[in-house]
Amino acid sequence: MPTKQLTTQAGSVYSYMTDEGENGERIYSLFRDTQTGPLPVGAVVIHPDYHLDPVTPGLLNVQFGRGSGEDRHERTDVPVLGSESAPFVVGQQLVNPADLDVDPEAETPVTDPVLNFTRSVRGATTATGSHSFRADTKTFTRVRDLVTALVKEYRADKTTPKREAKYTKFLTAQRAEKIQPEIDAVDAKIKALEVVRAELTDKLTKYTA
Repeated sequence: MPTKQLTTQAGSVYSYMTDEGENGERIYSLFRDTQTGPLPVGAVVIHPDYHLDPVTPGLLNVQFGRGSGEDRHERTDVPVLGSESAPFVVGQQLVNPADLDVDPEAETPVTDPVLNFTRSVRGATTATGSHSFRADTKTFTRVRDLVTALVKEYRADKTTPKREAKYTKFLTAQRAEKIQPEIDAVDAKIKALEVVRAELTDKLTKYTA
């Protein structure tokens, strides 16, 4: 796929290529465009909220690095967006794309809205295998600026609804797997109660015979 380009609100220019994950995730392979040429940044993955019972519908998960959604130490191509002491940005963010909607009827409309992060941006000295810690303000600003631009691209892409339907199907299968053990537990309780009922019925029969 040809390399595309985006410019963030802060004026940073990135080139990127995209591909699709197994369950419909949108994977961005990023390069920072500089006067000396493109510098590899790493991968950012975006997909709908992975929680099986989301508190807020419509959230997007922004994952730093390819691979495991559960363990950041199993990811590859972790992006280098941080400071000299903590160059790797790790973990993930749940964001609400509605933050980017402009309300023209607002008393003071925000012309260039940015995403709100509900957790701190985490930095690390290595991509995996080291502890993470809260990134500095400069890193936070850079990451939010880039993620805001990527979420705008994600929403504007015509293939997003199809990919999100695929991810929803993936979550639906997980929900079914979660419910079955609960059904099994209820069935076990029912069987146990049936035994108790049968024993009580036998006692009642003796007393009323």
